Amino acid sequence: MQNQVTIAMCNRVGEEGDVTFAGRSVVVDSYGNVISEADGQERLIIADIDLSQTAVARKRRPFLGLRRPEWYA
Repeated sequence: MQNQVTIAMCNRVGEEGDVTFAGRSVVVDSYGNVISEADGQERLIIADIDLSQTAVARKRRPFLGLRRPEWYA
């Protein structure tokens, strides 16, 4: 979580052709803590997030200053 952002990731459940979708949707906070997570079944997950915590996380661990854009491809 070096970019220190809240992430909401969703995935479908079930099969389509040869592809199996595992579900496991998740919401992760700026510190990498799982706020809410679905299992492998069809679920609706709800999470309360405090977006102001992103600024707090970036002050505590200033990873963005360690970026090396000159190395980006």
